[in-house]
Amino acid sequence: MDSNLDARVYLILMAARMVGDYVYSWGGEEIDEGGFDCSGFTSVVLMQTARAWPKLYTGGRNTANGLYEYFDQRDCPDIDQVEDLLPGCLVFYRRPGKRIHHIALHTTTVPTITLKSGNSLEVGPIALESGGGDSSCTSPRAALRRSAGVRITASDYQRSGVEWVAKDPFLLLSRA
Repeated sequence: MDSNLDARVYLILMAARMVGDYVYSWGGEEIDEGGFDCSGFTSVVLMQTARAWPKLYTGGRNTANGLYEYFDQRDCPDIDQVEDLLPGCLVFYRRPGKRIHHIALHTTTVPTITLKSGNSLEVGPIALESGGGDSSCTSPRAALRRSAGVRITASDYQRSGVEWVAKDPFLLLSRA
């Protein structure tokens, strides 16, 4: 395995270790607050990973939109094609014309799955993110949102009119 991919895998494993079984907490960024929200989770992962790779992230706790802007200002290009995603990419979500409102860590991509009925379902990026939330919706995604700890979830927001765009923070490691 090449060292860049090793670093990406480390980022994902660190994320799972840091959050563990703590519950979702809106605005949460540490265990003492009872848990993490999506950006608190990602900020902690980036700060922990930056101990080994300081060029990766020099910021602190940030919102999902703030993390997008942080990497945008460092000339990390937008990734909008599933085939260009690598493990460890930051996946940002927004409604068309709106600010970024959610962030997750890309782990892998599942292009389509075939259901028992024979129908195909486009899955897309699979992300590692902080679980929880307080949605009253009864969909499977809402049930996952109400769960605790880290979850791996399909980025099925696109079916509800939410777009994703990603940034690869590891590009910063290759710059002088």
